[in-house]
Amino acid sequence: MRRRFLLGTVITGATLLLAGCGASGNSGSGQSGAATPTIVAANTPTSGCAPASTDGNGGPYPAASSSNCTGMKTVEVDVINDPKTTGAFSPSNITVSAGTTVKFVWKSSGHNLSPFHDGIEAEGYTFSKTFDKSGNYPYSCQVHPAQNGIVHVQ
Repeated sequence: MRRRFLLGTVITGATLLLAGCGASGNSGSGQSGAATPTIVAANTPTSGCAPASTDGNGGPYPAASSSNCTGMKTVEVDVINDPKTTGAFSPSNITVSAGTTVKFVWKSSGHNLSPFHDGIEAEGYTFSKTFDKSGNYPYSCQVHPAQNGIVHVQ
């Protein structure tokens, strides 16, 4: 009986020790200590191109400042609800390099993407557009007049 208890304790301890070895998150950084968790706001696209603090929080749309997404092959823009304006794009103002694909992801229903896509779509729908030429490309939701965005292409 004592042998089983001792064996169980050793196995549990070894498991915890091994689990701790892979949890640092600082591999190759030269830093020590616990990893700092990354907190991502609910309206932050998964692409890493950060929205303005006003996106999803009443606007204005597009945001006054542009998110620098140059050098990225694909940028995600979420089509979301905004409690003050009903609809929003997040990020709503982006700057990309020529050849970048912008993937619009509907995180809420009842929006379109004029002039790129006129269909009113439901949550879960995606639409992608590749911007090959430099210029400014404004877009909007025809259902929600305050829901506007812009893509600046360099």
